[in-house]
Amino acid sequence: MKILANKISGILLSVLFLAIGSFLFEASAQDIRIQGKITDIATGEPIAAVNIIDDGYVIAYSDIDGNYSCTVARDAELIFYSGQHEEVKIKVNNRQIINVQMQMLTIEISEAVVTASFGNTTVYVEPSDLQLVGDHFILKTNVRIPRKQFDLNSRFIFQPVLYDATLKDSTYFRPVVIDGFNYHINQQRYFSFDGSKDRLADYVVTNELSQNDNIYSYKDSLYVDPKNVNNDFRSDCYIAINGLFKRDSSRPGAKKDYEDTLLIAKGTVNPLRFIEYNIDPQELTDTNLIPKPEMKLLMDAGVSKINFVLGKAKVDENDAESVQNIQSIKQKIQAILNNEFATLKSIEIVGYASPEGSYKQNLSLAKARTDLILKELAASLDPSVAKFVELTSESVVEPWSKVATMLRETDPELAAYIDDLVYKYADTHDKIIPHMRNHKKYRTFLLKEILPSLRKVEYTLNYSEFRKLKDHEIWDRYNAKTEEISRYEYWRLIDTAPDSLTRYSLISEGLEKYPNFTYVANDLAIQLIKQDSVNLEILKPSLGRRAPEPVIYNQALMALGAREVAMADSLSRLLPMNDTTAYLKSITAALAGDYEAAYPQLASRGGLNEVLLLLCMERNANALAKCNDLMATGDYNDNAKFWYVHAVCANRTEDIFTAMTSLEMALMLDPSLEETARLDSDAMDIIDLIRPPLDGTQTE
Repeated sequence: MKILANKISGILLSVLFLAIGSFLFEASAQDIRIQGKITDIATGEPIAAVNIIDDGYVIAYSDIDGNYSCTVARDAELIFYSGQHEEVKIKVNNRQIINVQMQMLTIEISEAVVTASFGNTTVYVEPSDLQLVGDHFILKTNVRIPRKQFDLNSRFIFQPVLYDATLKDSTYFRPVVIDGFNYHINQQRYFSFDGSKDRLADYVVTNELSQNDNIYSYKDSLYVDPKNVNNDFRSDCYIAINGLFKRDSSRPGAKKDYEDTLLIAKGTVNPLRFIEYNIDPQELTDTNLIPKPEMKLLMDAGVSKINFVLGKAKVDENDAESVQNIQSIKQKIQAILNNEFATLKSIEIVGYASPEGSYKQNLSLAKARTDLILKELAASLDPSVAKFVELTSESVVEPWSKVATMLRETDPELAAYIDDLVYKYADTHDKIIPHMRNHKKYRTFLLKEILPSLRKVEYTLNYSEFRKLKDHEIWDRYNAKTEEISRYEYWRLIDTAPDSLTRYSLISEGLEKYPNFTYVANDLAIQLIKQDSVNLEILKPSLGRRAPEPVIYNQALMALGAREVAMADSLSRLLPMNDTTAYLKSITAALAGDYEAAYPQLASRGGLNEVLLLLCMERNANALAKCNDLMATGDYNDNAKFWYVHAVCANRTEDIFTAMTSLEMALMLDPSLEETARLDSDAMDIIDLIRPPLDGTQTE
């Protein structure tokens, strides 16, 4: 019985990732941190999942936005490789910002002849597992080319393909083209030594074959959209061997010596498909992030009737109303001074004089009277306060045109008389007075009834008030829709919302108006996480070098929910290691393929996750032992996933009977797992034994 788990391949893969981890964490003091963005040269769109290669090791990938960062030597030469774009080589030269543009590949080996049987092929491709690590499929295989089929006069073409059977879509791994010496020289001559004319030139490798058995070892990875990781994938490869002067694309009517399409991997290896975790989001506790009440500029203005002694800058103390009006202004000033949240900024006094008498005299008298009032108000201030309060006064002599306006409804005849004088003398004050004094109503009516009302004092108290508005005041402002709602006020509205629907609506409004609203954004993120929902845009404006730990933590959680493993891993690496973050960091590390880093924390918690991680590290015997320990507790008797994983452990350790029994138990508890098993390289041979396909064909 052939067991599909390839032990050697798995060990090599583990070694590869251990080497990557060692490289990442052992950067010397001579290294620098570089970052940049990778975009398509034609469209300007970001390119995700580009491999950043240094000295043969993949040290980083670009994220969904095309951004990358990594630590390298100052003189390193990096290779940027995606499998779908032309490879780019860039020397660091002590630069910290390196943006990269990549050209989409225009070549495509399109001809694929699918053979009904693979048993009689001349070229042998070692069956391999298609392993999912994070958001990348990793393919490793060996290709044997019989010497009689390949010599100095041949070109060998090997094109692996990742086929999504669910979407019926193909993505190409990196092709390999191997030229024999004579073929390569002739090819150069044919194209007049212009390599750009050979559409496969960029993929030609030399000295890659063993002298004895012509074996080529192949390895590559492809990014997969997180939403598609559970689709049905397999890997095929197109193979062609062209003899000299029989090029597949160089010359019209050319023929191939050999071509075939072979199956490399019929399923995927992904023990972590069953990983389970329950991580609570983090609340923001930093009160500095709570919006603060805003300083508001307020104003208290009023008009007071103050009578003065005729012709003098002296308040008529016999006029109780005038005395009370002055006292009222003083009380308002004192109320502001007694308010701990308020600061008096200025006192403004405007004194108005009636127009009888000469303009100059009236203006002088008005100024003297306003100065008097201002002085008296200032005297009520404590000296420590007075020096910070601006005092201003203004004197105004009301014009005769104002008097005409006042009379226009009650005495139109007198109003018309005054209008004529104003028109005739262009409102020249002193020229109008003699004519007004001669009018029959001047002394009996104007002096007694009309003009006194023009003698008044206007005051304005300008002050700033810094206080928390009461919640009901904020709701009044919000419902009135007449004033701008501040960030702080939105926070209070959200915190006091009467129901969840209103709260959600207010959060949406607040974030739309204030995108970088960290406290509210984190609140919404918590709600979504608890509902198993994802929105990676909510916290994005709040992320950065100085982002609060809960914000980074919750964004990492949502990235896990969206299966954006690379993003989740990058974010979790920004978090400090402590009791709160350790579990999240271990889960993201596991899903990103850093199994050794994840194991201590997951092993300390035990359970099925520990078994899954042991399987990922190819510690199959240990995985089976842990699984048996869990079985002995009896806690997993009704857990279908447990029995499925137990079957995988048994299959990998070549205990076929136990594997069959455990898988039967899993399918009895959850029949839907049969579909999973037929896509799982760790289980598809067992499922064929206990549940043969209805058409009688084997998965093999």
